Amino acid sequence: MKISFLLVALSLAIVSLAQQPKIARPIIKRISVKELRTIMDTTSGPLIVNFWASWCGPCIREIPWFESGIQHSTVPIKLLLVSLDFKEAYPKQLTDFIVKKQFKSEVVFLNETNADYFIPIIDAKWTGAIPASIFLNNSKKYYQLFNHQLTDQRFDVEIKKLTANNQ
Repeated sequence: MKISFLLVALSLAIVSLAQQPKIARPIIKRISVKELRTIMDTTSGPLIVNFWASWCGPCIREIPWFESGIQHSTVPIKLLLVSLDFKEAYPKQLTDFIVKKQFKSEVVFLNETNADYFIPIIDAKWTGAIPASIFLNNSKKYYQLFNHQLTDQRFDVEIKKLTANNQ
């Protein structure tokens, strides 16, 4: 009697697990610095490009408030998370990390290893430190580079500047 009850309970648990929806794993595109520069130069709305890596503590701390901040904005803002993780982390470790952290924004992997080459193409004033963020809105000619982690309060101020006159 006890064995049959356990078998039924186990069967129900297996069926229940099998019926739970699978979480879609994000597809992380590998891009060159020239492709990234094109995205930045041709975007028509507010865009935040955030340079980060999964091993960077300050990077990981700021991404959730970036995502929360753009979600609460009255103007659509695109957040592009540009991973500077090591090549061996792409794609599996990076994808696993994004799923674990539940990042909602688009993530791309910068397929460049020579910082002396790619940094000046992105912005000559970028020190190469991460996190780094570029807030840009080409339609209003707004551009701001940050070579450091932003606080959530500073992020809110920058969102207002980025979206002013777009509402």
